[in-house]
Amino acid sequence: VSTVPYCIMFIRSLLLLLSLLLLFLPNSYTFFLPPPTFLPTSLHSDLTSTVSLCTSKITSALNPTTIKVTGADEDPNGSHIFIECESEMFEGLSTLKRQQLVYKAIWEEMGGDGGEGRVHAVDGMKLTTPSGE
Repeated sequence: VSTVPYCIMFIRSLLLLLSLLLLFLPNSYTFFLPPPTFLPTSLHSDLTSTVSLCTSKITSALNPTTIKVTGADEDPNGSHIFIECESEMFEGLSTLKRQQLVYKAIWEEMGGDGGEGRVHAVDGMKLTTPSGE
């Protein structure tokens, strides 16, 4: 008769008992549990830094009159952004050319030329001129 199945059942029972104990212990007794390492420590700061970095790169490249870069609400790490930009550099350019100028400004953040690739996707762009074009 093999004892392996009994050992596995015993280990499972111990794990279940331990998890139940931890569930019902007061928070003061859970000090021995290490913090989870699989989660980023500050999701908000990652989003803020990605948004501010893209904002500064677009500002230096296009000298906009207004600029607003926002992270997608459902994307906690800031890899999806939405860009609203008004610049005189867009005068007389098609929508595609305007988008190309913006993508060129944040190319490194999208992983181009060996960049970090913080931005996975631009979910949308609203690119206008001061004259409303």
